[in-house]
Amino acid sequence: MTSAQPFALVLAIWGTKYGAAHVNQLVESAFDQSPGLAEVILLTDRRRKGIDHRVRQEAFPPPFDGAEFFGWGYRAKLAVFSPAVLPRGMACVFLDLDSVVVGDLGRIATLVRRPDDLFMLPPAGIGFGKLRRWLDRLRGGRSFPVGNSSILAYHADASPNLAETYVRVHKSGGLAAERRMQIDDVVISWFGRGRIRGVPTSAGVMFRREYLSKVPFWAVLKARLPWVRRRREQIAAVTLNGVAVKPEMLAALPEGATVTDGRGRRGPWTDAALGPVRARLVKAGQRIAAEGEATENDDIRRD
Repeated sequence: MTSAQPFALVLAIWGTKYGAAHVNQLVESAFDQSPGLAEVILLTDRRRKGIDHRVRQEAFPPPFDGAEFFGWGYRAKLAVFSPAVLPRGMACVFLDLDSVVVGDLGRIATLVRRPDDLFMLPPAGIGFGKLRRWLDRLRGGRSFPVGNSSILAYHADASPNLAETYVRVHKSGGLAAERRMQIDDVVISWFGRGRIRGVPTSAGVMFRREYLSKVPFWAVLKARLPWVRRRREQIAAVTLNGVAVKPEMLAALPEGATVTDGRGRRGPWTDAALGPVRARLVKAGQRIAAEGEATENDDIRRD
């Protein structure tokens, strides 16, 4: 099922870990598979060469352009909510650059039906459900569930706005005392407390949770379950956060190799365990590797 509802894809890049090839493979795959994709915004610490011409590059707005925001905790990512860079009146989907688009991102965008809707990858266990919210209230505000910001869905017209709220509270010094409140995942979860929802596993997943396991042979057995196969056919985005290898490295792995997340989860790099997503991950990785190699050769020739 596809959706033509207009939405924006938001990406962010800083430093040297990722480059134009990572951005472009996401953009190309997104436009190929998402008929509702109206605009792509790339927040960047500097003007980037070689970026797909369909991408609008925007500098991180202040104060998120400060050095402290690019360090531990990745608070620079909070700028993806800033009205200074977003198109008005539109749902937005954010993806980390170590993600792969495997279907229509409109499936994630259509989760957003109201300006105050906010979705992120849920925490393990009971996620952001009613039981988790009840436990949150029971604890009297001492703790709250924290999701993962590798995949986000929200509205450009959200009010109050997360980025503006954080800037205001940060200036007052209200968040300075707590170290964990300098982590983007925590700040987003804090802002959306009580109303935030998890991106369903039929729309977007973490590779390590969906395809790897601490239980031997479970990755293959899980893939054989008919309801799992049906659900996986609908997935639009897979993020490789926390996985020891990235798309371009996965593409070079021999079939049958073992993939690990470094935390005890493992899974075989086979079609039996991964289904059609393995071919899509390979294709994305090959795009990144080929474009990265071409860029490197161009740089050598210019030298």
